[in-house]
Amino acid sequence: MTIRERIHRLADTLPEGELETAGRVLAGLSALPISSPVAAALAKAPADDEPITAREAEAIAEGEHDFERGQVVTAAELRAPLGR
Repeated sequence: MTIRERIHRLADTLPEGELETAGRVLAGLSALPISSPVAAALAKAPADDEPITAREAEAIAEGEHDFERGQVVTAAELRAPLGR
C-alpha cells in the first residue's frame, strides 16, 4: 500500500467533526515551499532508517488487520471519557 493510499484510508475513517482539521493540516503541509529547510529535509529523508523488529511488524500487521475489519475507535470516542 502506498502512502497516498494509506492517507486516503485514514481520511475515510475520520469522524465528520475531524475532517476540517485534517484538511487544514494537509493544506498547511502542501503549502510548504520546497525551499523551506524543513520541507527540503523531509523530502530528502529516508522513509525509515531503522529496521522494523519482529514485534513491531506483528503489531503493524495486527493494526492493519483490525483496520480492515473495521475494529477502530474514532478520536471522538477516545476523547469522550476524558471529557474533551
